[in-house]
Amino acid sequence: MTETTSTFDATAPSFDQYRALPPGVPEAIRTAIFRGVHQQMRVLDLGAGTGRIGKPFVAANDAYVGLDSSWAMLREFLASSPAACLLQSDGQQLPFADGAFDVVMLMQVLSGAQDWKALLLEVRRVLRPGGVVVEGHTTTPPAGVDAQLKRRLSEILREMGVAWHEPQKARRESLAWLEVSAGHRSQVRAASWIAERTPQEFLVRHRTGARFAALPAAVQEEALQKLSVWAEATFGPLDKPYSEEHAFELEIFEF
Repeated sequence: MTETTSTFDATAPSFDQYRALPPGVPEAIRTAIFRGVHQQMRVLDLGAGTGRIGKPFVAANDAYVGLDSSWAMLREFLASSPAACLLQSDGQQLPFADGAFDVVMLMQVLSGAQDWKALLLEVRRVLRPGGVVVEGHTTTPPAGVDAQLKRRLSEILREMGVAWHEPQKARRESLAWLEVSAGHRSQVRAASWIAERTPQEFLVRHRTGARFAALPAAVQEEALQKLSVWAEATFGPLDKPYSEEHAFELEIFEF
């Protein structure tokens, strides 16, 4: 395999440290997807990353294929799941035949997609007639620490004149596109948990975000400094913990 570079390569070693799901949540996601299914399903995990969701599928010997643009992320996956079937590829040019999969998973993918329509056209191509597309994302309280800091950081970057991706807009538009062509759409809350969050943890974690890490170092430092000042004025001590309910929700489209 020829390895190509990705914006996620640099963040791969620390990805799970800051973004791993709580124990039992990945298994609950798999259970929710397979609920009521009695035959083996061919599953494509598009944007498999380090395997934080795919590992239970591998452990259960499912017909699972994980694909990601970052070989560094997949290498982390293989380190803990050496039996995993993984491929490095661009999601807009999938190396599979038409109708190759029964299920295509898009976990935390659509909000970061630069060209979501091209991606979804490929997803539909490799999905068999009657197949299922499963979009998954973590939800947090709108007034929670993470949500407030994300909004303020976006404002700071715009004020600095930095072009910044609008993740929620991309996700809304792509889900609407899927709904138009799907026969049925349903929503499932696969799992929920209480998370402890601090402003300081957000500041540290955000340095490892692929899009943010791709910005010039001087821009990163200025933005985080401004965000830190705002966070201290808003929340008080940056290491003060806040308890929030987080959940992992699935949007299931049947075709």
